[in-house]
Parts: sequence; C-alpha cells; structure tokens
Amino acid sequence: MNNFTFEPHLIVYMALYLIVFTLYYVFSFKKRGTWLDKHVIINAFFIFYLLSVFRFVFTPFSIWSNVADQFSWWEIANVNLIPFRSLIQTLSAPLLMWRFTLLFVVGNFILLFPLPIFVGLLSKKEFTFKKALLIGFLATLFIESGQLIINLTTGFPNRLVCVDDLLLNTLGAICGYFIFKKCQRFFEKIISLIYKFLTWS
Repeated sequence: MNNFTFEPHLIVYMALYLIVFTLYYVFSFKKRGTWLDKHVIINAFFIFYLLSVFRFVFTPFSIWSNVADQFSWWEIANVNLIPFRSLIQTLSAPLLMWRFTLLFVVGNFILLFPLPIFVGLLSKKEFTFKKALLIGFLATLFIESGQLIINLTTGFPNRLVCVDDLLLNTLGAICGYFIFKKCQRFFEKIISLIYKFLTWS
C-alpha cells in the first residue's frame, strides 16, 4: 500500500504569506494613496490568521494509492452527521487522551474566534450579529467541504468531516463577535498604537 504525505514546511507558509501580502499591498496602493494606513496593519494580521487556519485544517494530508480497494467511499469520506456524537466521545475519552480532547474542543472553538474581530475592524458598515453568524457558518461550511474534498480526492480519511466542528466553529465565531462588540475601542486603540509606532519619525 503506497502513500505520500503532503506537509509543507513552515518556510513555505512564510514565503506564501509574503507573496499574498505583497500582492494585496501593491494592488491596494492606488486606492489607499499612502504607504501605510490602519487597514494595511489589520490586513497584515488577517492574512497571517487565514494562512494559519489553512495550515491547521487542511495539512498535513496523505495520498494513498489503493485504500479504495479495502474501504468504501463513505469510510474514506469520514463523515459524521450525528450532532454531539463526536463531542461526547471525545469528552468521555480517557485522561491520557486529554491532549486530543483539548485540541478537538478548544481548537475548534477558537479556530474562528478571531474572524469576526478582523471582519468587524475592516467593515465600513455596521457589523451585526446576523452577519457574524452567517460568516462563521459559511466559513465552517467551506472548511468542512474542503476537508471532504481532500478525503475523496486523496482516497484516504485524512480529516473527520463532522457536524460538531460546524457547531463549535460557529459558536466560536459568535463569541468572537460579542468580544469585538465589547472591546471594539480596545482593538482600535491597539491598531492605532501600532500605526503610530510604525509611522513615528
């Protein structure tokens, strides 16, 4: 049974970050009209966050040559559509599995927690709860769909495509929204301090 594992080195992500940020910076310069503003600072952190999420949810993954000969496509898809089943199984796992439990529960909760904060800081219109809920849900749906596609195209159950992930990710995004609303001035002050530091002369 032959297999190949795809796991880009950290240097690859650093180079990708520089490429994406440079493209954003160059193409937004005409509209911006200045070499630096607060939106550039926010987007610098936002791009880093998005790439970090991509690395966490999609890599590493393995490509197998003949797993399909032994397992059904449903087993390869690795889908759980029963709410709370994976969560209950994880929380009831032995104490020795606490690292996995922490990664599953806390990791999925905080994964999209920063998303509404960035969106709120960048939004020119009022950022409402409905928008935060929709963004969190669609972002999670995109992630789970991407993981399902990876499972099916690689012929191996690399990730568990789980409805509990959808619930935890969306809940994290909702909590991030309320934190943003409560601490919006604080976040804006931090960005202003960074801006003043970078433009100080």
